[in-house]
Amino acid sequence: MRNRWLIAGLTLITCYATAQKPAFDEAEKYDALQLQKLTGSLTPVPFFSADGKSFTFTVEAPVSKARQVYRVTPSAKTKEPAKDTPSSLPKTFKFYGTDTSPDRQWQLYAQDHNLYLKHEADSTGKALTSNGSLFNSYSSVAETNMNGHTPTNACWSKDSRYFCLIRKDNRRVPTMSVISSTSFGRPYLNTYKYEMPGDSIVAQYELYIGSIDADTLRKINIAKWPDQEVQITGSKLPEKEIYIIRRKRTRDEMELCAVNLETGVLRVVIHETSKPFINEDMFHEYIVNEGKDIIWWSDRSGWGHYYHYNSEGKLLNAITTGDWTAGKLAGIDTLKKCIYVYGYGREKGVNPYYAYLYKVNFDGTGFTLLTPETATHGVFLSPNREYFIDHFSTINQGPKTIVRSTSGKFIMEAYQPDLTALYASGWQAPEPFVVKAADGITDLYGLMWKPFHFDSTRKYPIISQVYPGPQIETVWTEFTVTDRYNNTALAQVGFIVVCMGHRGNSPIRNAAYYKYGYGNLRDNALEDDKYGLEQLARRFSFIDSTRVGIFGHSGGGMMTVAAMGTYPDFYKAGVASSGNHDNTIYNRTWGESYQGFSKPFAKNQALAKNITGPLLLVAGEADANVNPAHTMRMSDALIQAGKDFDLLILPGQSHTYEGVYKRYYEHRLRKFFAAHLLK
Repeated sequence: MRNRWLIAGLTLITCYATAQKPAFDEAEKYDALQLQKLTGSLTPVPFFSADGKSFTFTVEAPVSKARQVYRVTPSAKTKEPAKDTPSSLPKTFKFYGTDTSPDRQWQLYAQDHNLYLKHEADSTGKALTSNGSLFNSYSSVAETNMNGHTPTNACWSKDSRYFCLIRKDNRRVPTMSVISSTSFGRPYLNTYKYEMPGDSIVAQYELYIGSIDADTLRKINIAKWPDQEVQITGSKLPEKEIYIIRRKRTRDEMELCAVNLETGVLRVVIHETSKPFINEDMFHEYIVNEGKDIIWWSDRSGWGHYYHYNSEGKLLNAITTGDWTAGKLAGIDTLKKCIYVYGYGREKGVNPYYAYLYKVNFDGTGFTLLTPETATHGVFLSPNREYFIDHFSTINQGPKTIVRSTSGKFIMEAYQPDLTALYASGWQAPEPFVVKAADGITDLYGLMWKPFHFDSTRKYPIISQVYPGPQIETVWTEFTVTDRYNNTALAQVGFIVVCMGHRGNSPIRNAAYYKYGYGNLRDNALEDDKYGLEQLARRFSFIDSTRVGIFGHSGGGMMTVAAMGTYPDFYKAGVASSGNHDNTIYNRTWGESYQGFSKPFAKNQALAKNITGPLLLVAGEADANVNPAHTMRMSDALIQAGKDFDLLILPGQSHTYEGVYKRYYEHRLRKFFAAHLLK
């Protein structure tokens, strides 16, 4: 009997001895604010000379923060210190607003919500309208009842004769409100127009064309779909026609239309349909060479690619093709008729989120890879299209800035940051990994942060930092020491911190991946996250799958609560900040695009009864994006279910927490997980 008690006592002592002590000091040492001091500039922004033959950039040294300006002349392969401040504007440049005609003789402006036209030689303008009002204004800042001159965002014709603008009618759109208690004097109430999914009353759009010779505006008939959205696109200096895009409310159809500036006649140029919704995050259109060439993005093949149309809307050819995604354009050479396009997933055996730059002619010929390094590339093309600046890096390979010709030939190295102090501090980059989605087929890419005093013989709790998209995945591919969620610092407390993609999370992958979660906005990423964490726990013996935490912001906050309510035996603790827990009161574009109109929204409140683990809900008091009502409704559901939870409201904060409030939130998050997972 005595031996049995002795063994039990030794076991108890062993348990206490192996309990992890939170390393808050280590977390503070490697907090994002501290790491920023050790890096200096990583990817400086170039400013080109007026002729494009040289560029300057400013860099800040690590630790000392001394600043230095350099001038690079690629043709001479020289880099030298410069005394002048970088500027992309010639010294004789005179600024004119977008409402000024190209010949600088006419100025449009709004006053008391009505539109005025003033000649350069006149002291006052003539009124073109009299029916403008608050929330139905000709001003681009219509939401403020200003008596002074305000901008209109008008588009002028190249010959300075015609102008056009969109007028948005928000008068009947319902409002929402938030309060800021920290404002000076009385608490400030911010009431704003806000459209929610399924609203019967939403903003309406009108298109007007005016002339310097007319005293009134001409309203153009642009009607096609109820509650459509309309924007002016294409060249800012059209000649005979302006181009608009109108979008169907169901988000699965759009049209490019041309409107004759003289007659006001509208014609449809391109009609695009993509089910169940159009990928607006990658979509772009370019009207070049006075409309003779139209470059149009579509995922009609199942992959996102560019297509070449003529001015009449006839499809001439596909510009890019294949099982990869053509992303945004870095530039267009209208004379040589070629584009510079970012591509994802074309290079085999490489992370499909790495951005490469390619060059291809309008007719689809001459396809060339310009940035061969296995990394994510970000480029700046020179105005003369003779060369480009290429910043490239990976999550665990520091950045380098080089100069290449637009044929892809290496010219010179321009900059490489000094990371000596960073590495000397003990900092380590996160580790990339790949797991399978719950279908057992699809690859999911992720990152893992470890404590820098990592001991492979120990067991660590694992925390999943989540964001379910659908418009982006928070899995970085470029080098960073200050990841958005400060995962480095959190890991130092004594955790393995991971983030990973999930099906339905990224517009960069193919259409099937991106649109996987349609109609299941709340739950589409849950199964993949759990399955991915389970794979990591089987792969790495240092991960304790009995101590799993989860946290996220905005959509990640929604996912955190949904995960804890769906898998309460798996996720043991969670922190949900500014989560859109009830998407029926969230942004209309978001809900109607990704959930659709036929399937009801699943709300996190319905899961309150299932939650068993510790949960911290956080919200910014003045958040006009995800209204604090989301967090209050979730709190009410937990109270109604008799559940214990923690609630933190950050005074005066919007959707993005700033300064001392951001630091306070992050400290609370670290302490919360330490209290509940480091046992």
